[in-house]
Amino acid sequence: MRIGVLLGGDSSEREVSLKSGKCIADAIESMGHEVMSIDPRHIDITLQGFFNLDKVFIALHGGMGEGGHLQALLDLLKIPYTGSGMLASALSLNKLKTKEVWRSANLKTADWLTVNKNMSAKELEAMLSQVIFPVVVKPLTQGCSIGITKAENKAQLFESVINAFEYDDTVLVEAFIIGREYTCAVLGGKPLPAVQIKSEAFFDFDAKFGSQSATYHCPSDLTIEQQKHMQSITLQAYEALGCRGWGRVDVILDENDEVYLIEMNTVPGMTTRSVFPMAAKESGLSFNDVVGSILDSACFDEVT
Repeated sequence: MRIGVLLGGDSSEREVSLKSGKCIADAIESMGHEVMSIDPRHIDITLQGFFNLDKVFIALHGGMGEGGHLQALLDLLKIPYTGSGMLASALSLNKLKTKEVWRSANLKTADWLTVNKNMSAKELEAMLSQVIFPVVVKPLTQGCSIGITKAENKAQLFESVINAFEYDDTVLVEAFIIGREYTCAVLGGKPLPAVQIKSEAFFDFDAKFGSQSATYHCPSDLTIEQQKHMQSITLQAYEALGCRGWGRVDVILDENDEVYLIEMNTVPGMTTRSVFPMAAKESGLSFNDVVGSILDSACFDEVT
């Protein structure tokens, strides 16, 4: 087959996407397919990039690739693509909509409030005065922990919100859940083993990609019962948003063994350091097995 791999793009996660896309393209090529790497930053994707492709593997993180825009285009062109469709992608990239869907499905997620860049200083101060510390401040649609900070007092909170406004006009201020952090992958509708994330400091972008102080552990420290429960919650979260093909849910296990949902990733990282292939390996799946499975699940939604 002739497979297009979408990578790069214009989002804040461009560099990670380029690495993921390269690893995916190499795997697809090793399977004997013809690969065309497409960076929508440089190619007219509606004409040149998608001409005569059998399938598209979306390796774009954030932005148009994870927010439903390209999914809608590929639906119109009737080209099978990997991962979730337009609606599930749009919902999952928006942290507020994701939390609203999960709450409506009676799934646990941290309490929150939202503030907007267009608020007056008085309105902003009134909203933030409701906050009980500590909190986590997040731009609404960024991934890879970009723009995310922890605030433990009023001064840090205002600084964090101003910083987050550089990435999004709407910012989520979320209660900080004390507990252990995990990420749970789903492949082909089945949950993979949980990966435990350990970080000496707050698990932000620097811990992931800068100092890389975070470490990932699979198998994790969960008991069999705890892992089964976490996998069940993960699958419910994934299905509530209408996701398909593959995905990854970040969670926190609190002191009472309650699973709190943090974030949904419809196009997880697939670099040499990424946790998705690590979880798959624990299930006996090679990197090529994972890429092949995701590619096999590629489809498009009929536009009526």
